[in-house]
Order: sequence, then structure tokens, then C-alpha cells
Amino acid sequence: MALLYPWATKEYLLWRMTIGQIIMYHNIGIELKYPSQKDDGKKGFESMSHSQRLAAIEKAKENFREQYGDV
Repeated sequence: MALLYPWATKEYLLWRMTIGQIIMYHNIGIELKYPSQKDDGKKGFESMSHSQRLAAIEKAKENFREQYGDV
């Protein structure tokens, strides 16, 4: 994570962030560093409106809870 975000030290991740936040930052960082070359019709966060982003975050939270339960 420190290669993507200089502030993301091991101690900061361990003591200050939830696993969901770590996964979110990791996925966003990888998407920004290595953008997909194919256009599959999916929109990234940068092209979404604020309400669409909130809806996507809520959907991701629901999927996370279904898969891992309440953390």
C-alpha cells in the first residue's frame, strides 16, 4: 500500500483503518495506477456524480457484508 499511498504505513493500516477501507483504497489505487485498456461500458468513480458514487459505495458495503458478515 505504501507504494500507492505514502501515508499508508503498516501501523496506520493496522490501527486506524477497517478492512473495508483498506480494500477500497487498494482497489482504487490499482485502478488509477493500471487503468484497464478495454472499454466494457463500466463507469469509473471520476465520471460518476456524487449520488452515483454514494450508491456504488452502499452497494459495495452490502456486497462486503454478504460475503464477510459484519466486521
